[in-house]
This record gives sequence, structure tokens and C-alpha cells, in this order.
Amino acid sequence: MTDFIFKKLAVVTVGTALMFSVGETLPAQAANLTYSFANVDKTLMGTFSFDEAAAADQQVTISEGLKIFTTYAGQSYTEANDALALVLTDLSGKIPEGQGLGLQFVIPDVFTVYGDNFINPNDPTDAGVQAITYTSVPEPSSMLGLSVLGLGLFLGKKTAFKLFSIKA
Repeated sequence: MTDFIFKKLAVVTVGTALMFSVGETLPAQAANLTYSFANVDKTLMGTFSFDEAAAADQQVTISEGLKIFTTYAGQSYTEANDALALVLTDLSGKIPEGQGLGLQFVIPDVFTVYGDNFINPNDPTDAGVQAITYTSVPEPSSMLGLSVLGLGLFLGKKTAFKLFSIKA
């Protein structure tokens, strides 16, 4: 029993040491923020991403690394389709709901995304103007970390269950 605990402690110690040694060799960088967005009836769906440091002035432009990918009516559009596209954020690079912040992306005679509004210039009905919702997409590295942590907790509970069932 004591050997098992020492083996487990050795594995955790080695894993922690490796994590910190690899972590120190990586250069520091700002987080890459990614958002998905869609209008109410989901005819317009897409994502955009940018470096958090670019949002320090609450505005991120294409020249600052803004990347956009969206589809509408079976057609794909990117930042190359609107050289003046930008994202308005709060000071931390977030897009809070209901503050008029978000993507400004215009495809002439097709659609316009202006903050939290989608406008279809070819639809004169009320359906031509819809709300846009933004959802923050977690970074893959944070998802990996959470997955490893969850797996560790799961395996730890399984091992603890075995130890208690052996004692009883």
C-alpha cells in the first residue's frame, strides 16, 4: 500500500516538474480570443478571432490580426471581403451582450453585421433586421488542460473507491 502511494507521488512530482520546465521555455504571449456568431434564424453563421493585446484600444482591425470566416446563403466570406471590418470590445477584449459592441462587417448588397444587428438589405420585412448573438469559444489549450484535470480527478476517485472497498 505504501509503495503504491510513493509510486503515485513520484509520477505526480515528475509530471509537475516536466510541466514547469516546458512552460518556462515557451515565450509569453497574449491569449487568442475566438468568438462564434449567428443571427436569430441561423442563416448567417461564423467565427472571428484576434489577439487579446490588439483589443487594448477596444477596437481590433484586420491590420491588427482580425480573422473572420462566415457563411451566408451558401456563400463563404472572410476578412478579405471587407478591408474595413473591425471588432469593438470592452477593455478586456470581451463582447458583453446588449452594449452595441461586436463585429462590423459589410458585404455590399448582401448583408451587414453591425455590432449586435444583422441587416439584409434585400429583405424589406422585419426578418431583414435580426439580432446577432456572440459566444466566446474556449482556447484548445485550456480545453486540453481541463480534460486532463477531469481525467485525473476521475481516475483518482476510481482508485480511492478501490482502496476503500479493499479495506471493508
